[in-house]
Amino acid sequence: MSIGGKIKAAREAMKMTQEELGAACGTTKQTIFKYESGIVTNIPLDRLECIAEILNVSPAYLMGWDGTDSDD
Repeated sequence: MSIGGKIKAAREAMKMTQEELGAACGTTKQTIFKYESGIVTNIPLDRLECIAEILNVSPAYLMGWDGTDSDD
């Protein structure tokens, strides 16, 4: 699963909208959409950390560095 797919899955699990996540991270729902759809793949580290914290996952999980995603 891609970074964007993981963000979307975690966001939906938290029952958050793209707008809510964007507002919580100081960005827009359009930016969250671009992350989730893979239009933007170079997510700034501070933004990625913010998204991970709000979604209660680790940045390493979103990046696929923790070894829990064998599909990549």
